[in-house]
Amino acid sequence: MGNQGRQNIRMKNAQPEKIGDFLDIILKKRGLATQISRTDILDSWDSVAGKKIAKVTEAKAVQGATLFVDVQSSIWLTELSFIKKTLLAKINQGLPKEAKLERIIFRLMEK
Repeated sequence: MGNQGRQNIRMKNAQPEKIGDFLDIILKKRGLATQISRTDILDSWDSVAGKKIAKVTEAKAVQGATLFVDVQSSIWLTELSFIKKTLLAKINQGLPKEAKLERIIFRLMEK
């Protein structure tokens, strides 16, 4: 009665799978794993940028392969534009090849 329409399926030596493994597969298939890897920089910005820069900046968002960083003053905005490539290289060292960031956009912080 309750099993009408169901086939009797037997699984030989089937072991339960970890939900994390399944989630990784789904994220990769949907193309989200790369973006999630990129957003890790939001948590590690202070250590990557260093104490001096971290004091006057805040990593705000990652959209595609672009990191958006808010900066406290226009003087720092100018200063950071000179070391943008160095910071980008440092960030990308910790990312998987497919998740490398292509650019950083520094924006003046809203007051």
